[in-house]
Amino acid sequence: MKIAEERVGDVTILRLSGRFELEEGDIVFRDWVNTLVANGRVKIVLDFKDVSRIDSAGIGMLVSKYLTARKRGGTIKLLNLTRHSDHLIDITRLDTVFEIFDDEAAAVKSFDGADT
Repeated sequence: MKIAEERVGDVTILRLSGRFELEEGDIVFRDWVNTLVANGRVKIVLDFKDVSRIDSAGIGMLVSKYLTARKRGGTIKLLNLTRHSDHLIDITRLDTVFEIFDDEAAAVKSFDGADT
């Protein structure tokens, strides 16, 4: 997995690409989010547009890092889910946990005035 980081004010957008699965991407993702949260960057948008595959380890790490951000007063929101990732989020009922967006500007704006 590759991650590109972009900052829009106090919101961090992580553009994920490749495979978000056991050992391939979950550890890279974990370390990246841990570093962001440790540095107070707790408003995070994950762009899944270029994620080719996600497995149960990726889902587990996604939930784990969501909880990490929440404990520090932030949150993680999802952007541009692919058909595969959308299906997994739906069947695991994580669509009731994560805010999901198709529009980047709307995802970033959703943090305005929100108690995350």
